[in-house]
Amino acid sequence: MPVQPFLTNFNFAVQIELSGLGGDEGLALGGRRGAFSEVQGLEINIEPVAVREGGYNRGVRQLVGKTTHPPLVLKRGLSLDPGFWDWVRRCLDGSFPLPYIAGTVRVLQPDSSASGAGVWHFQNGIATKVKAIDLNAANSREVALEELHIVHEGLHREPS
Repeated sequence: MPVQPFLTNFNFAVQIELSGLGGDEGLALGGRRGAFSEVQGLEINIEPVAVREGGYNRGVRQLVGKTTHPPLVLKRGLSLDPGFWDWVRRCLDGSFPLPYIAGTVRVLQPDSSASGAGVWHFQNGIATKVKAIDLNAANSREVALEELHIVHEGLHREPS
């Protein structure tokens, strides 16, 4: 993904992709990108299931249970893409079908040739909270988006 000049002051880029589940057709135009200075929620929680097995006297067996994912919280960001804002609007309207999206969170490197940047992918995400900045004409260094919360159904990291 080429880095646009306005993205260079941020450390993380978020790109929204079509999910194929319907409801996201309005996102087909444009690059659907935003840049943020903080990303929270890159986390996977696996619930252990303890099973007592007859004849196994050293304790209980631990099995893998359901997996949960906290919402992604993107802070202090910017997006000049109208497709990105159209997706946020459709999520907040609650129209059917919901505009599920897939997405990518990329760690940007100062040197674009550097390798080893973290890349995370999420599936079936929708926006649940959008917080704009407090407007202040005296401070022109403010960003356009204070917080964006995205709930999703799955997260995985791309192998480096």
